[in-house]
Amino acid sequence: MKQTPTENLLNEVRLLYQSMVRIGDEIHADRKMSMGMRAVLEYLAREGNTTVPQMARARRVSRQRVQTLVDKLLERGLVSKVENPDTQRSQLISVTQYGLDVIQAMRRIERDILPRSLDKERVFDAIETLKEIRRSMEQIL
Repeated sequence: MKQTPTENLLNEVRLLYQSMVRIGDEIHADRKMSMGMRAVLEYLAREGNTTVPQMARARRVSRQRVQTLVDKLLERGLVSKVENPDTQRSQLISVTQYGLDVIQAMRRIERDILPRSLDKERVFDAIETLKEIRRSMEQIL
């Protein structure tokens, strides 16, 4: 069956995601870091301290799913809870220095295996295309 260019692109995204998970699991096996745990750590490193409900809304996943991931990260000392000056109902979650160190180490390993020959303009175009598709799809739900 013939696919449209957009269907081909989305298929490549799925294949890339599956490769990323498989390769990530293999090269980071010693860290026992799931993609979800990593996503939470990277979100906190990028966005700063935030609550579990705020992360869940931003990531478009359930609060319970984020809480489970945060609990695992707390057990390993990768994140910590800090007082929330806005409310006592929901503490802020903060990435620890150890958590930042772990993410940086993972990124260094990955940079060593990523292709260096990619044209920056094409990469930026791909980013914008994927953002456009994601935004469009998010409006559906």
